[in-house]
Amino acid sequence: MHWQSIEMGKTSDRIRALRKSLQRELKDGAEKATWAMERVLDRRVCIGVTGLSGSGKTTLVTSILHQLHNPEVAQLPGFSPALSGGLLGTDILPLLDSGLPPFPFDASIQALSAEPPNWPESTKEESAVEMHLHIKRPRAWRNKMHLAVELRDYPGEWLMDIPLLSMDFQHWCRQQNELLHEEPRKGLAGDLLQELGALDPSADCDPVALAQLAERYRVFLQQCREQARLSYLQPGQVLMPPAGSDEIPALFPLPALAANFAEEAPRPGSWHAVMQAAYNDYCRDHVTPFVERQFRHIDRQLILVDLIGTLYAGEAAVRDMRMAFRHIANAFEYGKGNFLTKLFRPRIEKLIFAATKSDQVLAADHDALRQLLGQQLRQAFNSARISGLPLYCEAISAVRSSSEIVRGGRRILAGFDMQGRHLGFENAEILPDLPASGGWQHYRDAAPPKLRPPTGLSAHAEIPHIRVDVLLNLLLGDKTGG
Repeated sequence: MHWQSIEMGKTSDRIRALRKSLQRELKDGAEKATWAMERVLDRRVCIGVTGLSGSGKTTLVTSILHQLHNPEVAQLPGFSPALSGGLLGTDILPLLDSGLPPFPFDASIQALSAEPPNWPESTKEESAVEMHLHIKRPRAWRNKMHLAVELRDYPGEWLMDIPLLSMDFQHWCRQQNELLHEEPRKGLAGDLLQELGALDPSADCDPVALAQLAERYRVFLQQCREQARLSYLQPGQVLMPPAGSDEIPALFPLPALAANFAEEAPRPGSWHAVMQAAYNDYCRDHVTPFVERQFRHIDRQLILVDLIGTLYAGEAAVRDMRMAFRHIANAFEYGKGNFLTKLFRPRIEKLIFAATKSDQVLAADHDALRQLLGQQLRQAFNSARISGLPLYCEAISAVRSSSEIVRGGRRILAGFDMQGRHLGFENAEILPDLPASGGWQHYRDAAPPKLRPPTGLSAHAEIPHIRVDVLLNLLLGDKTGG
């Protein structure tokens, strides 16, 4: 009898486990069916958010989530549902079946509302979050609707890797060799440039030298980004490896290969063979999975640009930014999809560039900032011969950290630096056109100070911003009736 009781208990446990498994499968199936139906009915949109390190991606996503989650305190006159009172609320959920870490919304809000306040941690890996917007539409046949919005955040450095998929190792070496012999890369590379140039592609590869040169090249890429504010830096995942990754191959160009293109296959074990294999492995194992993981989902792409910081870094930084824009133009598939592509293979419908941190300049300069960004985009995209591209640009500040005051009859900006000291400052006027050759002294040594977030922010308080509402209307207005 005791044996029978044990067996009956085991059977009951198996039945319960089976029931739970079936319930999970049914729930997953229902969620996937809901996802498919939302896409077919145009009630789901996926937005990719990226930008180079320091452009404010994490802060912007946090601000967007907070504004939409707290419509009763948010100031969003440029976003139609919020202005009309039709934005009823927003649920913030993890993005199901994405395989991506959840966006750190709670940690970011805690950083902004700390005492003293801090900026959220920068994006160092991919993350995702889903919002369900509940909207009242009085004149529609259905007076309430919900819109599912996926936000996928990823480092902009990885975006720079996509051009690698359209060139082989030798062509990449030729391109990088040209860049390495131009300033400021040439000066930052120093002895490294000579050592790379002295490598004989046909000689035996030295594993010790390989590891040392790869680390020095990674440091060189960091210096290009942090000291010269350059944008077009490859390999992007060498510059910013995925969190916890220790499998990024040692990879750098061979300048000697650029001048002497080899028609025959490289000798096994040579520098040429080893580096070419590393390049091919990198494209296959790192770049291609990233592209497939992100861009088969994204409908709209938002790219953030620290245009102010780039301007004050000088002519070379702006030129490099424009080159990055040109390569970005070739990185996406455009055009509205039909019924099947909406369900299975969505394509980028909008590409939006936003100049961030506009609170670092006077409000009178914001139009010039937008105009200047638009000029750089037109030049880059015209040279890339992209036609029919829905391209937009804006100037925003995800969290406004400054205010305008009048001192001595002049309008200046005021705020608190990262040490909590109160500052009043003015910087060079943003010109609607780039300076002529020799005129860059206008911006030299005039970069604005780094400000900390304003005090008094909390999980349910208003977050001051500049034109985040207009950006939301660009991203979602057509989906919400705006």
